[in-house]
Amino acid sequence: MQGTVWQKRRGIFVDVQNIFSAIRATYPHARVNYQALKDFFLQDKECVSTFTAFSSYDPEREEQKRFLMALALMGYRVIAKPIKRLPSGDVKANMDIEVAMEVLEVSSSLDEVVIVSGDGDFAVLVSRLVHKGKVVRVMGPDQFSAPELIQACHEFLSLSRVPGLLEESKEG
Repeated sequence: MQGTVWQKRRGIFVDVQNIFSAIRATYPHARVNYQALKDFFLQDKECVSTFTAFSSYDPEREEQKRFLMALALMGYRVIAKPIKRLPSGDVKANMDIEVAMEVLEVSSSLDEVVIVSGDGDFAVLVSRLVHKGKVVRVMGPDQFSAPELIQACHEFLSLSRVPGLLEESKEG
């Protein structure tokens, strides 16, 4: 077909909990600007990009529900689940299985997968995607990204490369 332009299809999958924890540990008075993260990837006009954010939330905290809606209004597909309070008083809020299942499910329609997380648990997922012939990039916080995750991917990108990623927290 004449005039047809083929564009790479790229999925960006954001582990919100992991990024929040890493940023909070390094910059206690900062918050993540998720629009800046999205804009960083949208600069590449050769790719059609989709964005999915994964987060657990406390149903009793309205600000967390508003945050998830804000992500959705920015153009992120939001996959969320309520936290579980255990009898011990501990809270279970892990989204690793949801991330892995979603990425594996949609990867057949993608040329490139970007996982925004420093969680070493995703090294196995990254290796599986590489074996399926996908280009896999990981974007994570410099000092909080697991070596096995960095080694498993084709390219590691530091979150510090994203202009305007950090904003002063209204709480701080």
